[in-house]
Amino acid sequence: MPFDSVPALEVGQTNSAAAKLVETAVAEFKTGHPYLLFHKQGIARIRRLVGSNSKLLARLNVSLRQINPAPVGQGARAAVKHQARRLINTSFMALICNGSEANDALQASRSVLQELSSATSWRRRPVIKSFLDCAETAVAVSLAYDWLYDKLLDEEREAIENALYRHVLEPALAAYEDPSLLWPRRRDNCALVSNSGILIAALAVLERYRDLTTQLVAKSLAASRNIFEAFAPDGAWPEGLSYWSLAIRYASLMVAGLESTLGDSFGLADRPGFAQTGDFALHTVGPFGAAFNFGDSELQFDVSPLVWLACRFKRPIDGWLIRDYDGWYLPFTTIWANRLRASPAALDLPRGKIFRGSNLACFRNTWSSTPKARPVYIAIKGGNAPGNECASSRRLEDTMLHTQADAGSFVVDGARRRWVIDLGSDDYDLPGYFDHGADNRSGSRWRYYRTHAVGHNTLVIDGLNQVPNARTPILGSCVEGDCKWVVFDLSAAYGKPTGSVRRGAALIGRQVVIQDEIDPAISDNVVWAIHTSANPDSIVGSVARFRLGDDRFVARILEPSTARFELALPPAPCSFPITDIKGLHGRPLAGQGALVSELPRRDDQDGKRAAGALIRRLEVPWPRGARRLTVLLLPDYDAENQAVPVAPLDDWLAPRPVGSPRYPEPFYRTEGLRDHERSSTYELPALEAGLFGKHSRIRIRSCLSF
Repeated sequence: MPFDSVPALEVGQTNSAAAKLVETAVAEFKTGHPYLLFHKQGIARIRRLVGSNSKLLARLNVSLRQINPAPVGQGARAAVKHQARRLINTSFMALICNGSEANDALQASRSVLQELSSATSWRRRPVIKSFLDCAETAVAVSLAYDWLYDKLLDEEREAIENALYRHVLEPALAAYEDPSLLWPRRRDNCALVSNSGILIAALAVLERYRDLTTQLVAKSLAASRNIFEAFAPDGAWPEGLSYWSLAIRYASLMVAGLESTLGDSFGLADRPGFAQTGDFALHTVGPFGAAFNFGDSELQFDVSPLVWLACRFKRPIDGWLIRDYDGWYLPFTTIWANRLRASPAALDLPRGKIFRGSNLACFRNTWSSTPKARPVYIAIKGGNAPGNECASSRRLEDTMLHTQADAGSFVVDGARRRWVIDLGSDDYDLPGYFDHGADNRSGSRWRYYRTHAVGHNTLVIDGLNQVPNARTPILGSCVEGDCKWVVFDLSAAYGKPTGSVRRGAALIGRQVVIQDEIDPAISDNVVWAIHTSANPDSIVGSVARFRLGDDRFVARILEPSTARFELALPPAPCSFPITDIKGLHGRPLAGQGALVSELPRRDDQDGKRAAGALIRRLEVPWPRGARRLTVLLLPDYDAENQAVPVAPLDDWLAPRPVGSPRYPEPFYRTEGLRDHERSSTYELPALEAGLFGKHSRIRIRSCLSF
């Protein structure tokens, strides 16, 4: 299924009252260029700030010298991003700087604008049916046109206006009125970027196409209100931080453009969760800078969109998060320079956060990232159905393209490392990678290891995938004090009766507890697993020891006594032939008939996907008849002799903390336990690639170094 292919669905009508407000605002518009993001009277202030910002001046000069459309070996998507951000930088430089630098930047901007004005299409990838690529180009062209309006010749302005009309405005109006298109009703990052590009392009040429602008702004607003619901109620974005960054950048530009042009956001700025979305960027990043990369997200992300939010909503934590920003969107730091700044410790922010809209919990023992503070961090998620909906949705427009079957999956940081890892996305050019299926459950996407439940740190029952769009409610939680915890009902993710599969996660001091409870009648084939790129020291009975350099990580099964760890390798990556080169998402390949493979089962390294250490699975086959499995994870291992309480999840949910002395026995000591006798033999059977239900295991009973 192509990225945005859809069946015929009705298009909702724009609200007549809201449309009337837009019509009035457009009719009263009288401001001259520039007016997108800032007005002419603000240029002097911005110039002063730029003149004293050596970091920004250096970045602008780098942009000016980068002529190539994209880094060598990267595809159309990279070319679109590179060209758009470069045009924003050079046009800003041409307006703000003086002398030869300004002249060079103006000529560079003119060259790109001329190229885009004469282009036959701004759609670089046929597979993309939304305005994703086109919209990013449209935003850059619109900003450059507005900022450089007085420096452009009449014929240059007319060419740009015609290009925006031909590539964006006219096809956008047709798209909004086409009942066979789905993207205008979606709530993912593609739809938000598309609507933002359309709206900003319409605002840029408002004076020439006033009637069309009125229609498009109203329709874009109607679609965007639906998308902004994804931020409710607490600011989290269900596709992860990488796509949060893209979504919030264009959401910010949309609202900023509306307010600077028409003096009103028409309710978008007030949507629940939008102003607080910086909390998502704060809590879902571990103490060493790695994000919880659930879904198709990555470990690193661009924090620059918080520049506008910090200025607009006066949130000191947002200003603190972008304090060291040094990326391609530095011009916006001077456009919106009025920002407060204070650290989470100074603001005395809680060290735990529950994002109910995205079924996500994040806990840490300290806000410090220094080794002396010994920070430990755990983040865990439920399913992908919004937490405020009473049931899972099968509507295609409610599908978030970049979600995976990862209910109950988590990551753990400590001792300067990420010990329990999420593998992240796979190659987007894998056949059907974005085909979720007509029911959001049965598409080709779910055959790949990294998107399937087996590729995550969760339970696998009978070797089957989870129901990706199932609702997995948070039954209870606590984010205060030294004992933070959350309990999810994961039953629906496995197609089981309510309450039959529950997972609890707790951070008690520096100790992480993962506790699962399953109705014994559910199945005899349940596997608990986590993924790690750490080196195994020993896997013996109920104790597993790992190391990375001088740092150590220990996992212990506290209950039941019959459970044992096993170490396994994931199935080998599979390769698939390319049957339609028009369905590729941008990576240059040999063409039709060439093979595209799943990524290696390796960790990321230095920003390169799957280029690092070998990934292993630490597994626990669920003992027959057991009701509960409790595993203790020590990501900052030492020789302390500490007691850890074990109690049913019902006791967690009772009105008292997990670590309370009122808990009944048994209590377990984390150190001083006698390990089972170690054997010097180990077994390395062959792996069966792709057989998630029956994949072979590598059992390790001695101290090995792979």
